Amino acid sequence: MDFKKKFFSKSIITLLVLSLVTPSATSSADSPGWVKHEGLGSFDSVAASSDGSKLVAAANGGKIITSTNFGATWTVRESARNWSAVASSSDGTKLIAAVSEGLLYTSTDSGATWNPRGAVHRWISVASSSDGSKLVAAHEGGYLYTSTDSGLTWVQRDSVRNWTRVASSSDGTKLVATARADQIFTSSDSGATWVARDSVRLWRSVATSSDGTKLAAVVYGNPGNIFTSTDSGATWTLRASELNKYWQGIAMSSDATKLVASSYMGTVYTSNDSGLTWKTDNTIENADGVAMSADGSKIVVGAPAFIYTFGIASAPSATPSPSASTPSTNYKWTLINDSCRCQSIASSTNGEKLVGVVSGGRIVTSTNYGATWSVRESARNWISVASSNDGTHLVAAVQEGQIYTSTDSGMSWTPRDSNRRWSGLASSADGSKLVAVHDGGWIYTSSDFGATWTARDSARAWTSVASSSDGIKLVATVRDGQIYTSTNAGATWSPRDSVRLWRAVASSSDGTKLAAIVYGNPGNIYTSVDSGITWTLRASELNKYWQAITSSSDGSILLAVSYMDTAYLSKDSGSTWSVVLGIPDGNSATASADGSKLIVAAGDGLHTTASITAAKETLKPEAAESKGKVSVKKVSTSKYTLTVASKLPGVAYEITATKKGKTTYLYNGTTDSKGIAILTVKANLAGYAVAIKFK
Repeated sequence: MDFKKKFFSKSIITLLVLSLVTPSATSSADSPGWVKHEGLGSFDSVAASSDGSKLVAAANGGKIITSTNFGATWTVRESARNWSAVASSSDGTKLIAAVSEGLLYTSTDSGATWNPRGAVHRWISVASSSDGSKLVAAHEGGYLYTSTDSGLTWVQRDSVRNWTRVASSSDGTKLVATARADQIFTSSDSGATWVARDSVRLWRSVATSSDGTKLAAVVYGNPGNIFTSTDSGATWTLRASELNKYWQGIAMSSDATKLVASSYMGTVYTSNDSGLTWKTDNTIENADGVAMSADGSKIVVGAPAFIYTFGIASAPSATPSPSASTPSTNYKWTLINDSCRCQSIASSTNGEKLVGVVSGGRIVTSTNYGATWSVRESARNWISVASSNDGTHLVAAVQEGQIYTSTDSGMSWTPRDSNRRWSGLASSADGSKLVAVHDGGWIYTSSDFGATWTARDSARAWTSVASSSDGIKLVATVRDGQIYTSTNAGATWSPRDSVRLWRAVASSSDGTKLAAIVYGNPGNIYTSVDSGITWTLRASELNKYWQAITSSSDGSILLAVSYMDTAYLSKDSGSTWSVVLGIPDGNSATASADGSKLIVAAGDGLHTTASITAAKETLKPEAAESKGKVSVKKVSTSKYTLTVASKLPGVAYEITATKKGKTTYLYNGTTDSKGIAILTVKANLAGYAVAIKFK
């Protein structure tokens, strides 16, 4: 065999015919844990989601195949091309694939559909940030190219070299690339500049830890060695010098403790100690592409005729392992009576920690999925609230007031910035990057947990804002205006779609899938799968006065609530919608990351899909200065019983009922001996914040 030919050519192995029949799998790779998937093809490149459940493989001269159950079953995708490389976002939703002497292709739906990108080059390798927004591609005999908008546009980088592989840190900032008969090159600024590292060798492939500090690279024979670095490529250490192989591919866990390397005319080797020692326990020959789950427990290997997986306890079946099971979406709703009529509500990613704000009332928090609540801060005209993933860092805004932040899950709050007509808030996953919109003013961003703020874009009637988990991709809506998107943390903004009565917007964690609602006349729902560049009208028959919308982290589950109507749920990213019975006059909504736990603040209380087992605590709006409390009980559509508990018998008071955008109703009266007043009104007070003010 001509080893030189194998290195320079990616198409010497004849591809086995791919059929649409689900390939079978057998546990015949000689070692427990390894599974061989029959009759697939010759795959030079493979990639995996961080949990290893979603896999993608690209065949040189064949098609792309994907799996959503750890390789148990596979689906044939796209057309037969000379696929040379493939990479995946951490959730397996956003993919990029490269064609040698062809184009780049991207997918935002786990490989179901693909869009051509870039220009025709001899593409040889691609890599992706964890959210799929920052990409890097290598042109063999050409340049490196980077993208910050999920592949829509590309920028040429560095010099013409015989590039072989590229790898990226999870945030897309630290990059590393190998070149044949050249050096290793690293970048710490998302590819803007590159530094040459180590010596000239036949570098074949490279891998990086999630933070980009730990690297591993392999050399293709003569001699074939493995090298590792613990300082982002500044220095390199030779590993396993006795393993002189024609190394093909290498992958590592997110912390770089576990490594896997493939070799031509040899087997697959693994290391559990950051490359200090290596072993082989399989008969996988001539392997090329390798990928590994974030924790290193699951491996996928591409080889001639077969794909091999490691880490499934037994031979795979059509049912994924429990760790990858889909959250239940057969929702059972529970009404938490007498809870706050929240103007805005936010949730931690697991749905356990909740925070709500009441217009004209207080902030309320829960640490048990809404079973019990604690009253926080002072009574103000709260308008919006947002939460970090863990529910520790919170931000709340007062209409015609300040922004307030909390670092202890809402126990204490610090006022920030200036008094403005705030209308919406959003937070990054860690709570460090915040964005706030001023109705009739500017957009404001903060990168230091709200300590300082920077004015962005122009004065508009902003109504809502949403953020990707990293705080880089933002989307905001304007009343009687357009939708605006940003891909650089708010520094610049681009107008999208048409002028409408945009009311609210929601975003997936990677900022790719968006959903926005229009407040009546007609009231519609729109979705986008390309970070807001294009929008699709959904459920046109649902002409509602939409109030709020929320999304699961992957954008598949959407919940929209409407004024003087009910809530609607979609389990397919907005394609179809079903009514959620028993939730009248919704005002705000939030969802856990997996979409299994939903909560709606409606006219009759909070509705939740979480299992409520703890004792419920009755929450009543409180009066200023804690002089008394007022609870409201609906008697009929136009009659309410207001029970006033006063510390000062016979004190005169005013009762107000307020809802954003609606009239404030004022009722005067004095307490009787029992502290009860019967008031007949002409309006339905569902969803109004009721407060008492003592004279």
